[in-house]
Amino acid sequence: MTDTQAATQLPLIVIVLPIYNGARWLGEQLDSIIAQTHGRWLLLLRDDGSTDNSNDLIAQYALMDSERIKVTQDDRGNLGAAASFSLLMEKALTIVESTPEPAYVALADQDDVWAPEKLAVCLQRMQTEEQLAAATNAERETPVLIHSDLRVVDSAGQVLAESLLNYQGLDADRHDFSAQLLSNTVTGCTALLNRALLRQALPVPTGAMMHDWWLSLVASRFGRLRCVDQVLVDYRQHGANTIGARQHTPGSLSWKTFLKLFQLRKSAQAQALFEGSAAQALAFEQRFADQLNEADRTLLKQVQRMPDLGLWRQRLMFRQLRR
Repeated sequence: MTDTQAATQLPLIVIVLPIYNGARWLGEQLDSIIAQTHGRWLLLLRDDGSTDNSNDLIAQYALMDSERIKVTQDDRGNLGAAASFSLLMEKALTIVESTPEPAYVALADQDDVWAPEKLAVCLQRMQTEEQLAAATNAERETPVLIHSDLRVVDSAGQVLAESLLNYQGLDADRHDFSAQLLSNTVTGCTALLNRALLRQALPVPTGAMMHDWWLSLVASRFGRLRCVDQVLVDYRQHGANTIGARQHTPGSLSWKTFLKLFQLRKSAQAQALFEGSAAQALAFEQRFADQLNEADRTLLKQVQRMPDLGLWRQRLMFRQLRR
């Protein structure tokens, strides 16, 4: 069997990558995708209205590997990250649905660098989780989202933190629906999605906080959300990040801390999180109204009430939902 024949036996992975003024680091990301040990992939690129030379760069790469690198064209202009990802995922789902064998979709950001084994490792975990799901529910395909840890690097590629999950104080084992409602553990550029998840999650509603958070909610409620305990992406931090990595400082539950909290006014950042989460919970309730049970509706209503609660009730409910 030739290398080409062997590659065609592998599952197809459609990678979606929207671009906005990303020329500075885009070449490194594209090179890391080309270097993947899993060789059967298709890369869908969409420029979201860049004013730098991103368009020229992606055209060059598409010319070099026209079979696997495709630049999508439309007249939608600048949509923003979540909507641009949603549009590309819908295009990717059309391709995946037309593929007779299992096929998947991976998300990528323009300024990161992938480990060579990223797709292969996530695919192996995906296939394991799909098999486990099929063993317990053979009647339907189960939505599955696989993600991984990341290494945080600066604009020059120097390591800031060996683990994003540790850096941000995130527990990837908290993958149940109630925990995801207020604390997304998925970094989109690590995510691998199966077609069942895409069918259920798309399109991403305008009320979603971000595309990856919406996907994590759908996977946690209706399927399986699992994290690979490996660092598979160098996650670059710089001034133009849409959402960057912020270091987590563990809090102490001493009596002095409680006294200090009594004196605090509502944090603007926390309030913005609660308001965004409430809008997202409402969008989730509206989209899946006929698929939710009473416990789901209670959780979603609690999150929708969060912005209007006092500081202490917000904190108590936040802890309760994330247990």
